[in-house]
Amino acid sequence: MRRREFLSLLGGLSTTVVTGPARGGETPKRVALVSAAAPITQMHDGSTSVPLRTFFEELRRLGYMEGKNLIVLRFTSGGQGERIPETAREVVAAKPDLIFAFSSRMVQQLTKTTTSIPIVGYTADPISFGIVEDLSHPGMNFTGVATEASSEFDGKRLSLLREFVPGASRVAILAPGSYLRTVYGNAFRAAAGRLGFTIVGEPVEEPVTREAIEQSFARFAAEHADLLVIPDVPENILHFRRIAELSIREKLPALASARQFVTAGILMSYSADAVDLVRHAVAYVDRILKGERPGDLPVYRASRYELIINRNTAEKLNLIIPPILETAADEIISD
Repeated sequence: MRRREFLSLLGGLSTTVVTGPARGGETPKRVALVSAAAPITQMHDGSTSVPLRTFFEELRRLGYMEGKNLIVLRFTSGGQGERIPETAREVVAAKPDLIFAFSSRMVQQLTKTTTSIPIVGYTADPISFGIVEDLSHPGMNFTGVATEASSEFDGKRLSLLREFVPGASRVAILAPGSYLRTVYGNAFRAAAGRLGFTIVGEPVEEPVTREAIEQSFARFAAEHADLLVIPDVPENILHFRRIAELSIREKLPALASARQFVTAGILMSYSADAVDLVRHAVAYVDRILKGERPGDLPVYRASRYELIINRNTAEKLNLIIPPILETAADEIISD
């Protein structure tokens, strides 16, 4: 077995292709599924990742079946942000009929790497990342779904987190410098300033490793951070379980932008309804494979957001869920 194939089977950083004979002479569609964080071993219809599982379920509902009329090529950067450009080149070199990509940075890089292969992206605000100028008419070879209305969304998250600890004044953000230098980093600093917070800590050292994240938590503790915001960046997704463990160990109330962090032990999350977004995105996949142009399809913005709270974590942090949040929560995890 060649080394690249071996790494793929381990869910590593390379590409794996699931193929099968087309039935009835039909030429199967070749779709590249690209993640900046998820391992290849999670890219299937039984995935523990809700967005990935929904992707395959929705394709099947629309009549696409691997081994019949569909070939899925799987790519990942394995949570290593520095590998995103290389992964984008690998994807384009495979010449799929369409690219479906998770992560704003991945989509941003893919649109720089190809202007001809259709791309459907699952991103934050694509305008803030410079992917498009107009959501209604994205143009070029891109369309998709946006999890956030703008880069100002972390301000809303910070306000929700403060409800738990009204007297908090020192906030940290767990993110590498490459994120903090974007418009999102600038928006977070502005929101923290408006709310009267002092930002403590330094960017996570890059390349981001488990040890680098542990060092960041040590700095947060040394600088007496009261609260922590965890952006939905690939590096954090890769290490989400360890991040949850550290937040509890350091008694640091934290808010993330993905539900999986809360199930792992983070205090709360506020994020778009991933199932709804993926369903809309896969509908675009279907329309493009049937001949429509991606640039003519408006980027769909999330209209529903979910507040998830972990009651067990609140108790471990000696916090009581405020009535306003208990009423507003879409789900409170108690086991």
